[in-house]
Amino acid sequence: MTNETKAQRVERLKQEKCGLDVLDDLARYAASGEAIDPDTIDRMKYYGLYTQKLHDGSDAKQYLMLRLKLVAGEMNRDQLQTVIDISTDFGRGCADFTTRQNIQFHWIECRNLAEIFTRLQQVGLTTRMGSGDCMRNIVTCPLSGVIADEVSDVTSVVREVNRYFDSNREFINLPRKFKIAISGCACHCVRHEVQDLSFVALQKGNEVVFDVAVGGGLSGGRQIAKRLNVHCSEAQIVDIAKAVAGLFRDHGNRENRTRARTRHLLADWGVDKFRLALTERLGYELPSGVEPDLTPSEKRHHVGIFPARKPACSCIGGKTPGGRVGAETLRAILQLMVKHEVQTLRITPTQDFVLLDVPNAESEALVAALEALDLPVDPSPFRLRSLACVGNEYCKFGVSETKQFARKLLAYLEQSCADFNEPLSLGISGCPHGCAHPNLADIGLVGCMVKDAADRRVAGYELHLGGRIHGTRSHFAAQTGIKLAPDQVAAYLESLIKDYLGSEHHQGVGDYLHQLAHG
Repeated sequence: MTNETKAQRVERLKQEKCGLDVLDDLARYAASGEAIDPDTIDRMKYYGLYTQKLHDGSDAKQYLMLRLKLVAGEMNRDQLQTVIDISTDFGRGCADFTTRQNIQFHWIECRNLAEIFTRLQQVGLTTRMGSGDCMRNIVTCPLSGVIADEVSDVTSVVREVNRYFDSNREFINLPRKFKIAISGCACHCVRHEVQDLSFVALQKGNEVVFDVAVGGGLSGGRQIAKRLNVHCSEAQIVDIAKAVAGLFRDHGNRENRTRARTRHLLADWGVDKFRLALTERLGYELPSGVEPDLTPSEKRHHVGIFPARKPACSCIGGKTPGGRVGAETLRAILQLMVKHEVQTLRITPTQDFVLLDVPNAESEALVAALEALDLPVDPSPFRLRSLACVGNEYCKFGVSETKQFARKLLAYLEQSCADFNEPLSLGISGCPHGCAHPNLADIGLVGCMVKDAADRRVAGYELHLGGRIHGTRSHFAAQTGIKLAPDQVAAYLESLIKDYLGSEHHQGVGDYLHQLAHG
């Protein structure tokens, strides 16, 4: 149709055909070899599929990115083997861990989708609702139910919420995507502050309750989630998730996709009206409650060795290079799992992974093997809290390259600032969408076009400084306006670190950068 806005087109497509019914269309394109039409491209997102952009124009074929949705971020050894095989056979050996505990493949061709989906189904995995205007993968602590030190084991309720929304056509046509985090973690690893809806466990007397917040997000109109100033029980989480998703479905903006997230509805209504609408939909009132005592952002990770509930076992978390793992590294991890009697791997919300219930007798050898794979259990402070999105290598929105750039940058800082040993977060995103959370980092690098030393326009990075994630005390990084070519970034960041080390500022590098950014 002509003269349609983007929102009107998307709403029309969803009304004409549900995204969950697109598999027959994909089968037809696979058989014919034709290029997939734009309408089908939009609908196939409901199976975690996006068109892949090759910025160098090196191949005229139509390739796809495929997002595998992992409930609780979890894979057993058979599932991991299937992921390795798909990456090897159909994805040129590429595979990335994401901040929603998913895996993304690249170089996928439509003609191979039927075989890929069959293999995934055989081991209990799916890409269904990996994207689209629906409920995305629920983020939770990767150590839920297995670590000795946690507020609450939320594994069962995470799976229950996922089962309710999975393929539920009452919630398959939301105004835009909807993201939930459910946390029983003692270190609050899920970044609940930037979710559409979150539940954070806390001890209240002799019982565990959950603090409820809504309206967080990082892209257009970014906002730290607002607490509803209520607590709920674990048994009420599914009801509240249904109610909030229903409010968003029925009242969210369908006329302007830049204002079509839960945070925009919350901004229009305000917290009091939103809480009242939730109460009316639930049919009961939730008790008021105070904010949990939250862990500072510098301690929110699961890289290291942690005592497990299972006797004589530990959980071992390894740090990936910006989430880029690939078939070769995954195969090596699987071999270690077999050798050291480990059954389960979970992906973390920081693009990393944890091996569960490692026998203590095997821990030392396993840690050494992970170090040899460049998956350290005790990484440098530069690497520990670093994130990198896909960047312009595959993403159609990406302006700048991220994954290899991050590797080189971190290696440089580890060598040039070897005496620096404080917690530092670094987010490298290829565009302003902020998938690597640069707006929450001490140092954020956001892809943009810049002028290099020869006055040529090249893909570079804009510097953001001083972000922090800590409940209601959170604040976004300041956009400095400083734009750097790729070959300028490392030296500039080195100078920032060394200026800090030479200063009289003793409250931490995060505060220093925040003050620097705000004059």
